[in-house]
Amino acid sequence: MKTPASNEDPRVVRSKTLIIEALAALMQEKPYHKIKVQDISARAQLARQTFYLHFSGRDAVLLEYIDTVFEEFYQDIEPHIVSSPEPDDAIAWHMFRQWKDHAPFVRLIVDADVEHLLIKSFKNYITRIMGLYIRNHAVAIKDPEALTFVVDYLAGASLLILQRWVRTDFQYPLDKIAALYSDLTRPGVLQVLSQGLPEPAAP
Repeated sequence: MKTPASNEDPRVVRSKTLIIEALAALMQEKPYHKIKVQDISARAQLARQTFYLHFSGRDAVLLEYIDTVFEEFYQDIEPHIVSSPEPDDAIAWHMFRQWKDHAPFVRLIVDADVEHLLIKSFKNYITRIMGLYIRNHAVAIKDPEALTFVVDYLAGASLLILQRWVRTDFQYPLDKIAALYSDLTRPGVLQVLSQGLPEPAAP
């Protein structure tokens, strides 16, 4: 299981890890919506006050784990986005590989019916990725509102494809699902963004 950021105080990391692991264990035993903070604290063998030092509630624990997966993905793809205005399948490959690497907990998340949390995280990181692309390739945004629709589209598509892949036990090969996702999403996104790319220099 992915643990919280290593640059935190070791005691904080330990407490957060215990809490996340406790939630994961409870999610195997009962529906997510029936799990209470007192259940998580008891399973982690921590006081409720300690829980609230680190998290505002049950959803915050789940988001902490989801965000660690997304942050790892972002760090992996940053060089690919910076290096080329037309990135290849590597971005999608890294995204799906991250989720597969965390398969046990990802299955629990998908089964927990918490799409609103996953969508929120997808939108946050898609916005970051697009911002990175725009900054590094001097894209002049001509229609900022269109980008909000692009983010929503990518977040919804990403979540639905991930859910199907998880529920079919990752049987569809990683390379093929990455290529499929790229073929479906990349042309339209690049077309929208390329409207603001600077004109190539004359020979």
